[in-house]
Order: sequence, then C-alpha cells, then structure tokens
Amino acid sequence: MTAFAAPSLAMTPDQYLAGILSREAVNSGPLSPVRGVQAIVHPLIQRWAGVRLVSLHPSGSFIKGTANLSGTDIDLFISLSDQTTETLKEIYDKLFNFLQANGYSPSRQNVSINIRVNGYSVDLVPAKKQNNFGADHSLYRRRADTWTKTNVVTHVAHVAASRRKKEIRALKLWRDQKRLDFPSF
Repeated sequence: MTAFAAPSLAMTPDQYLAGILSREAVNSGPLSPVRGVQAIVHPLIQRWAGVRLVSLHPSGSFIKGTANLSGTDIDLFISLSDQTTETLKEIYDKLFNFLQANGYSPSRQNVSINIRVNGYSVDLVPAKKQNNFGADHSLYRRRADTWTKTNVVTHVAHVAASRRKKEIRALKLWRDQKRLDFPSF
C-alpha cells in the first residue's frame, strides 16, 4: 500500500495577495469600457475650454497601472494652454459651474471635480500648462487655496521605474478598506 499526501490547502501570503490583486485588476487597455467615458466627455470639455484646450487624456492610477477595481474611477487631465488668462481658481470654479449648468451633479475635490458618466466616477483635473514647450502644468489645490506643479508624464515614469505597482495597489486597498486618510501614491 502506497501512502500519499493530500494536496495542501494552505496558501502562502504571496499567493493570497496575488489572488486579491488578480480579483482587483482593472482593464486599462485601449478597449476598456471606462475609456469610452473620455469620448463622451471630450465634446463637453471642448465646448467649455474652446481654443484653450490642448488635450484631454487619462491620468492618475488608471494610466499608471495602479488602479483597483473596488476603487476605480478615471481621472481625465484637462490640459489648457499657457495663454489661458484666468487664475487657476477661476478655471476650477468655471468648470464646476459649467458642469452644473449642463446637467451634471459635480462634486468638488481637492484638485479635481468629480462627475458620474454612464455609471463611472470621473475626476476631471483642470490644469494650465506652465509653458508651451514642456509637460509641466499648474493646478488649483482647493483645500489649501493655492496651486501646485504637476507633470503627468513624469508621474507615470516614476511609478513604472519603481517596479512597485503591486505594492502600491495592495497599500491602496488597505487604505480604502480601513478608511484611512492619506494621499494617493
């Protein structure tokens, strides 16, 4: 009679986390349904910004590959020309009012304005280019009533170079589940 061991039902901590991250994976590819939101929002933003609009493109965790399904939204970065004459606060407030006037129920956040589009949470981030040659932008920080410099291209490159996307996603899940208030990564 040959003895054999039953397969182990225990999993390692790494396997456990890999399973959670797999379950929380977000499709951010070109055919992702959430990307369709950009096509819906673009004409609205074009009407608001007019000739000042340089581009409208995904940013944040969606584009960095650090989004989790349970906390998924899409950040759409609104790049306005460096020739825009309004202050950053005026840009932020005018976008909020425009969205309200066009049937949305916008919600003010720190650097973005949130709306719902086809069941998706969409954070619109209005920003003004600092000059015509680079990717540096200025955006309004509502809670501090000041501004900050940002560069989406640099952010994406730093996250990619860190080789820590899985760890970032796990920490974001923990932060959200424990309702902790600290900045995103």
